[in-house]
Amino acid sequence: MSRSFYDIDSAGEVLCTYTDSGEKEKLKSEKTEVPLLKAILYAFLPAGYPHTVTGDYLAYQTFDSLQAFASSITSLLANRAVLEGLGVGDSSSSPTGALILKITGDTISRIATILFAHRMGQAIEPECKFYRFLADIFNDSAQFLDLLTPALPYLPKLGVIVSAGVLRSLCGVAANASKASLSAHFALTGNLAELNAKEASQETVVSLLGMLVGSLVVRMVEDKQVVWMLMVILAGVHLTMNYRAVRSVKMRSLNRQRATIVFREWLDHGVVLTPEQVAQRESILGNGRGNMSSKTNDYTGFCDFGTYGDLMSWNPRGYHRYDFETSTYFMGIWHRGGHFYIRIALKEGTKHPLSAWFDAVNHAYHFDSALKDGLHSHYENEMPLGYVSDEQKQTIFAAMTAAGWDLEVNALETRLPVRVRVGDGRKGPHLSEKDPIRHNGLLEAKHD
Repeated sequence: MSRSFYDIDSAGEVLCTYTDSGEKEKLKSEKTEVPLLKAILYAFLPAGYPHTVTGDYLAYQTFDSLQAFASSITSLLANRAVLEGLGVGDSSSSPTGALILKITGDTISRIATILFAHRMGQAIEPECKFYRFLADIFNDSAQFLDLLTPALPYLPKLGVIVSAGVLRSLCGVAANASKASLSAHFALTGNLAELNAKEASQETVVSLLGMLVGSLVVRMVEDKQVVWMLMVILAGVHLTMNYRAVRSVKMRSLNRQRATIVFREWLDHGVVLTPEQVAQRESILGNGRGNMSSKTNDYTGFCDFGTYGDLMSWNPRGYHRYDFETSTYFMGIWHRGGHFYIRIALKEGTKHPLSAWFDAVNHAYHFDSALKDGLHSHYENEMPLGYVSDEQKQTIFAAMTAAGWDLEVNALETRLPVRVRVGDGRKGPHLSEKDPIRHNGLLEAKHD
């Protein structure tokens, strides 16, 4: 009696078929033939595609390849302008002067890299889609500055070269860090290194095609007006494709904007949105990180994390203020007219601020009713109006997990996390609860 055996890959496709007839040394094998086009695609796609990556991988990589192609052409036009500005082809230009321009630009751009990475490094991962798009805005701005260098005298040229170098440094930091975060999102089976390697192969092919086409363009286009017009068109294509790329990504982590959208939808309709639904609503360019509003949108404001000193000492003139303390955080709320501002200081031992952010969205949502009779009306029976209990929050968080959200990733804090230690200042034990998301009862409230 013959039996069949199959070698399969991680996607379940058959690589080789073996037939065992039961007789010694009679095992027959037959390898599965892969069409040439499919074999070529396999060289540029992660092993086991599409089962080893998220569903938004292909759309992102397609748009990302198109934007890289347009960028390759614009970079050649910009580089030609820089070489002209440095004196290539001009016998009257000084090699020493060109070298000084180059060294000065490189020095300041490297300093800018260090400063930007120090200042914004913590914020890039939570807002990776924004910074991925911002990186290409920096890059295109630098290329337009490059086009100015041939027409400028020495000192203005130095300023333009330095400015373009700084923009490229900002682009490098933002692009590399945000790409790393996006790659981690796409990789489903611990294949992050292989996914990055395949992406490098994709970029190599696209860059080569862009250089070939760009070489023809550079050779054919000499008129300055045509160059500028072509740069504007290509930059428009470049940014459009990059915008489409980041819009296609459906992140599963909850940053400030996504968490606010999810919580607000639950407060409005009692429904938990999926990552796919939130991706269609979230803004890439808008200032949506931390923005909140009341149920009727008559009150709008902003929420942020801070230190205990920030929360307790800031009291601007004309603003009404009240604050309260829970087992995991301190919260201050200021309001003036139709605007409010919320600040949260997390206590030591609180690893995840998601529960505190939910409470902030909840407070903002009920501003319409809470402020009718003054701030004191926000509290009834020692509980804030509309306050959601711990049990309700656990039900909501469980529904969010079931909807596909990763609640373990802290994407809400965009700066170095600061915690408030209550006591004598010496290192003390952490809070008794194991999961800070599961414990957030109201302890004390105060009105100024």
